[in-house]
Amino acid sequence: MERYEKKMAEMFKRTQEVPAPSAPIQSPKITAEPEPQAQAQIQPEVGYEIISEEPKVGAEDPLVSAAMQTVDWEARRDKRGNLSVYALPSGDLGGNYEVAGINDRYHPQAFKKISSLPAEQRERAAAEYIREYTSPFVNQLPEQIRPFAQDMAFNRGAGGATKYIQQGLNSLGQRVAVDGRLGPQTLQAIQGVEPGALMQAASQAQLQDEYARARSSPERRKFLQGLENRINKRLSLFGSV
Repeated sequence: MERYEKKMAEMFKRTQEVPAPSAPIQSPKITAEPEPQAQAQIQPEVGYEIISEEPKVGAEDPLVSAAMQTVDWEARRDKRGNLSVYALPSGDLGGNYEVAGINDRYHPQAFKKISSLPAEQRERAAAEYIREYTSPFVNQLPEQIRPFAQDMAFNRGAGGATKYIQQGLNSLGQRVAVDGRLGPQTLQAIQGVEPGALMQAASQAQLQDEYARARSSPERRKFLQGLENRINKRLSLFGSV
């Protein structure tokens, strides 16, 4: 334990901010997906309720409750059920250490803060951080897909989640550029599809991407089953509207 604490202390001194990277689903047979540039006429709004006030982070925020589920999916726990700090395996690309998916590479300050808390306080702090970290992206979206998008954005970054949504939109007949930017064309196109269909299509887009990553980097193949399980769990819990 003394050696771990010494190693953690040395790691914190070196920590600098690094920007984040950018029904069950069957494993895909991947084909290259074009990135259309033209935008078709947007259909009328379907199935969404737009709310004017953004939810506040706090005890009553339903997205903090949703983030608690993200924490549970990411967590490793000690014998008392509290969040543990753990070393990451080779090929993970998230740095050296992590607590509930909050790693020392992409979330260095949050990792330092949360890992230094008493173990019984880490879970709530991690959920509130996930809510805060994803809120600039999530708060622009319709209410029905926010819990789903929040977990996807934490899992693959806001840019990655946006690309999966854009690919999903195109598969549902919309025409948007797949550029990872949540601009007015993408937001308008979201209103033209059913939320459940969009979440299903975005999940399929992520699964295809995970398989493509594994083909280009064989070291990532060991993570495929866990990622596929995560995608299906997210869709099962948050994808029914």
